[in-house]
Amino acid sequence: MEEIKPAQLRPAQRQLVVWRGDGVPVQHDIPGPGDLRDDTKAGRLLIGSLMRAQLGLSLLCLMIALTVTISFPLVTALVPAVGRMRVAGLPLTLIVLGFAFYPVFLAVGWFYHRQARQLEARFTDLVNPASRPRDD
Repeated sequence: MEEIKPAQLRPAQRQLVVWRGDGVPVQHDIPGPGDLRDDTKAGRLLIGSLMRAQLGLSLLCLMIALTVTISFPLVTALVPAVGRMRVAGLPLTLIVLGFAFYPVFLAVGWFYHRQARQLEARFTDLVNPASRPRDD
């Protein structure tokens, strides 16, 4: 049997492979802006995912706004005494429909804006490799 000398036990050296700019493209697992620009399968998947998240957020905010809008007329129809109530000489229905809904709609708009910006920031972090920490 052959003896192994200490010189032969050196750790494997890393090879550096350099590709020319017009060479074969390197397949990568990390999606980037090129996938969006070049309309690749990964890019379409990323855009579809962002659009589904935006649609879900829009539908959530729409449901909140519709629930708030429909709730008071529904309560007024089910409990007629609420429709006859007056506050400072004005019907309660007029006060609620004229003034109370605006702060709720402003809150829904603020929530939508905040969540949409967070979705876009997460999408940008996922796609933009410059903002990703390096794992050297």
